[in-house]
Amino acid sequence: MTLYSLVLFVHLTAMLGLFAALSIEVLSLFHLRRVSNLIDARHWIEPIPALPLVAMGSLLVLFFSGVYLAMQMSAFALAWTKVTVGALLFIAPIGALTGRRMRATRRACTDAKAINSELLRQVRDPYLKISLGIRVAAFLGIVLLMAAKPELWESISIVGSSVVLGFILSCVSWRRSGTLSAPSVDIRD
Repeated sequence: MTLYSLVLFVHLTAMLGLFAALSIEVLSLFHLRRVSNLIDARHWIEPIPALPLVAMGSLLVLFFSGVYLAMQMSAFALAWTKVTVGALLFIAPIGALTGRRMRATRRACTDAKAINSELLRQVRDPYLKISLGIRVAAFLGIVLLMAAKPELWESISIVGSSVVLGFILSCVSWRRSGTLSAPSVDIRD
């Protein structure tokens, strides 16, 4: 086994870890948007306490192993690698802002005595769903770049259309589920 093979394995494992973290975030957000009591909100706000660390660790390993692999393949001159780095730099602040909002929501759930309209607004924040849709779609676009290795304009259009598609699908999905009203039962714990 060569060092290149080992780094490629680590790179692919980090990609799987990142997609697993995003999948758990999808599940968490799906359930958070439908909570009707504080116990459920606390349960789904943080289904796995170390999830942000797994996601960030996977992203860092993915980035640095990708840089190594690109250097070994002399791929930094290729368009798809530049667009991939640009896409990652585009996604990073979106993920950071999402993490910040989730921490604030987590604190609000911890401090709350009962679920209220402000807490419901936080757990149903449309930004969380839109951010997740954009990040998932952009990462899928990056995977397509890695597989197809297209030229510059095709690479830009793949990532751009992935981001736009992720935005549109999450907005359509949010509008469809955003019309749900708060439950009319007593929601105190």
